[in-house]
Amino acid sequence: MSYPNKIPRARNRRAFGRGQAMQAQPITCVVTAAGSTATLTFSRPVNVAGTIPLTVATRTLVTQTIVSPTVVTMLMSGALTTLAYSLPTPITNVSSYEGGVALGAAGTFP
Repeated sequence: MSYPNKIPRARNRRAFGRGQAMQAQPITCVVTAAGSTATLTFSRPVNVAGTIPLTVATRTLVTQTIVSPTVVTMLMSGALTTLAYSLPTPITNVSSYEGGVALGAAGTFP
């Protein structure tokens, strides 16, 4: 006897079972500064869509450059030493290839 469709009892061996889906890990970000350049280093390769919302006290963004899949540099309008910075916790413009949330950071540049 021939079935017109797939056998109804056959299960897809490539699909994950219930509760077995891969969990996306959060992406951490480390922010460092040298002169007027802030360097954002991510823990995994990321996609950047638009401008990353890094806020530095009394400074404005001049340019943003993607150096590698894990490093982004941002040139600010002045020196960054001893200034406070903040990056919101779900960075909406940054995502990884596997999914996951990019965590923000806050602190003061040395």
